Amino acid sequence: MEVKHRTLYFLEIMENGEHYSFDYETEDEAYHAFEFLVKTYKDNRIVDKGPIISADNITQLSICKTQEGSVPKCAIANYSPFEWFKDTHEEIKLSAKIYYENQK
Repeated sequence: MEVKHRTLYFLEIMENGEHYSFDYETEDEAYHAFEFLVKTYKDNRIVDKGPIISADNITQLSICKTQEGSVPKCAIANYSPFEWFKDTHEEIKLSAKIYYENQK
Protein backbone atom coordinates (compact mmCIF):
# COMPACT_ATOMS: atom_id res chain seq x y z
CA MET A 1 0.00 0.00 0.00
CA GLU A 2 1.35 3.43 -0.98
CA VAL A 3 1.19 6.23 1.56
CA LYS A 4 0.34 9.64 0.15
CA HIS A 5 2.34 12.58 1.44
CA ARG A 6 0.85 16.05 1.49
CA THR A 7 0.20 19.00 3.73
CA LEU A 8 -3.37 19.73 4.77
CA TYR A 9 -4.89 22.79 6.41
CA PHE A 10 -7.87 22.55 8.71
CA LEU A 11 -10.19 25.24 9.97
CA GLU A 12 -10.89 24.00 13.50
CA ILE A 13 -13.67 24.92 15.88
CA MET A 14 -13.19 23.86 19.51
CA GLU A 15 -15.90 24.26 22.13
CA ASN A 16 -16.68 22.60 25.45
CA GLY A 17 -14.42 19.64 24.64
CA GLU A 18 -15.95 19.14 21.18
CA HIS A 19 -13.84 19.46 18.02
CA TYR A 20 -15.10 20.27 14.49
CA SER A 21 -12.84 20.70 11.48
CA PHE A 22 -13.03 21.52 7.77
CA ASP A 23 -10.14 20.61 5.49
CA TYR A 24 -8.67 22.89 2.83
CA GLU A 25 -5.95 22.23 0.25
CA THR A 26 -4.07 25.49 0.84
CA GLU A 27 -3.36 27.75 3.77
CA ASP A 28 -4.94 30.65 1.87
CA GLU A 29 -8.22 28.76 1.49
CA ALA A 30 -8.28 27.93 5.20
CA TYR A 31 -7.39 31.51 6.10
CA HIS A 32 -10.20 32.93 3.92
CA ALA A 33 -12.69 30.68 5.75
CA PHE A 34 -11.21 31.77 9.09
CA GLU A 35 -11.36 35.44 8.08
CA PHE A 36 -14.98 35.09 6.92
CA LEU A 37 -16.03 33.72 10.33
CA VAL A 38 -14.02 36.30 12.29
CA LYS A 39 -15.67 39.13 10.34
CA THR A 40 -19.14 37.58 10.53
CA TYR A 41 -18.98 37.07 14.32
CA LYS A 42 -16.80 40.05 15.26
CA ASP A 43 -19.41 41.29 17.75
CA ASN A 44 -18.98 38.07 19.74
CA ARG A 45 -15.18 38.08 19.60
CA ILE A 46 -13.23 37.92 22.86
CA VAL A 47 -10.20 40.19 22.63
CA ASP A 48 -6.79 39.45 24.18
CA LYS A 49 -7.36 35.85 25.20
CA GLY A 50 -4.34 33.58 24.84
CA PRO A 51 -4.40 30.11 23.23
CA ILE A 52 -5.51 28.01 26.22
CA ILE A 53 -8.24 25.49 26.89
CA SER A 54 -10.82 27.39 28.85
CA ALA A 55 -14.31 27.65 30.27
CA ASP A 56 -17.60 26.49 28.83
CA ASN A 57 -19.50 28.75 26.46
CA ILE A 58 -16.37 29.88 24.63
CA THR A 59 -15.53 28.82 21.09
CA GLN A 60 -11.96 28.72 19.77
CA LEU A 61 -11.42 29.08 16.03
CA SER A 62 -8.01 28.21 14.60
CA ILE A 63 -6.13 26.96 11.56
CA CYS A 64 -4.11 23.78 11.84
CA LYS A 65 -1.37 22.71 9.44
CA THR A 66 -0.76 18.96 9.42
CA GLN A 67 0.98 16.27 7.39
CA GLU A 68 -0.76 13.31 5.77
CA GLY A 69 1.46 10.23 5.55
CA SER A 70 4.66 9.89 7.50
CA VAL A 71 5.49 12.98 9.53
CA PRO A 72 9.03 14.38 9.31
CA LYS A 73 11.10 13.96 12.49
CA CYS A 74 10.86 16.82 14.96
CA ALA A 75 7.73 18.16 13.23
CA ILE A 76 4.96 19.54 15.43
CA ALA A 77 1.42 20.64 14.79
CA ASN A 78 1.19 24.29 13.85
CA TYR A 79 -1.81 26.27 15.12
CA SER A 80 -2.14 29.79 13.78
CA PRO A 81 -4.01 32.08 13.86
CA PHE A 82 -6.69 31.70 16.54
CA GLU A 83 -9.67 33.69 17.83
CA TRP A 84 -12.13 33.24 20.69
CA PHE A 85 -15.90 33.83 20.59
CA LYS A 86 -18.84 33.61 22.99
CA ASP A 87 -22.55 32.85 22.62
CA THR A 88 -22.46 31.80 18.94
CA HIS A 89 -21.46 28.12 18.96
CA GLU A 90 -24.14 26.70 16.71
CA GLU A 91 -24.09 29.69 14.35
CA ILE A 92 -20.32 29.48 13.85
CA LYS A 93 -20.46 25.74 13.15
CA LEU A 94 -23.31 26.17 10.66
CA SER A 95 -21.62 29.12 8.93
CA ALA A 96 -18.34 27.19 8.69
CA LYS A 97 -20.15 24.21 7.14
CA ILE A 98 -22.05 26.36 4.63
CA TYR A 99 -18.90 28.27 3.68
CA TYR A 100 -16.97 25.00 3.26
CA GLU A 101 -19.64 23.41 1.07
CA ASN A 102 -19.93 26.56 -1.08
CA GLN A 103 -16.15 26.51 -1.74
CA LYS A 104 -16.17 22.97 -3.19
